[in-house]
Amino acid sequence: MTLELEWQKAEQERQEDTHQHEPPEVEFGFYNQVQQGDVDAVQENLRSGLYRQIAMRVRLSDDLVQNFRYHCIVCLSMVSRFCIEGGMPGEQAYRMSDFYIRKIDTATTIDQVEKLHDDACMDYVKRMQQRKIKQVCSKPVSLCLNYIYSHMHEKISTEELATEVHLHPSYLSRLFREQMGCTLHDYILDQKIQSAKRMLQFSDRSYAEIANLLAFSSQSHFIQVFSRKVGVTPKQFREAEFRSKLMRGEQE
Repeated sequence: MTLELEWQKAEQERQEDTHQHEPPEVEFGFYNQVQQGDVDAVQENLRSGLYRQIAMRVRLSDDLVQNFRYHCIVCLSMVSRFCIEGGMPGEQAYRMSDFYIRKIDTATTIDQVEKLHDDACMDYVKRMQQRKIKQVCSKPVSLCLNYIYSHMHEKISTEELATEVHLHPSYLSRLFREQMGCTLHDYILDQKIQSAKRMLQFSDRSYAEIANLLAFSSQSHFIQVFSRKVGVTPKQFREAEFRSKLMRGEQE
């Protein structure tokens, strides 16, 4: 059967199908297989031709080749996100995605697009295998990180974060420690100290004001935590930054 006839048949079946068709990013079964680095499972999935079946059935463009390109790019975007959640550095995942998408944009036949799609999936799998990431649920941790970042100027407790992600506080603490390599309390303090360092570098705010902005219990508590985390007092840090800027200005 020619591609045109196959396309027409798929279009007829699509019109006759009374059930809502799942979006292509939902139907791909190899997302978790890629995240786990399961080469055999991904190869079997690709051999099954599911990608081609979905691209033929779900029309995103009237142009046959362009339709395959669209599906391929949707797939690579989703796989990139899954890999990042599985522990792959974001820069590496985006660089790979950009590399293959550029090639897909210049592909002129369906066979070329399909081959690039399969090559990209296998490439992601091999790189995920090299990382050997321990699989844990990353969604609650990601929600916690977003919450901590957006509520930096508030007092944040484990109980409050657990309520936000609908988990028991002790389970969230263990999950966070397994995934991030530190306790939730230490991570929150580290993030606040990083914000404090930027304030000390680029503003003349007082220590009391910084402590208040970052929800420390007092100025002395802020100075104590900062000194322990950074190795110098806020005053010494600010003076060192001032001297460093002064030296750079003289050299220029």
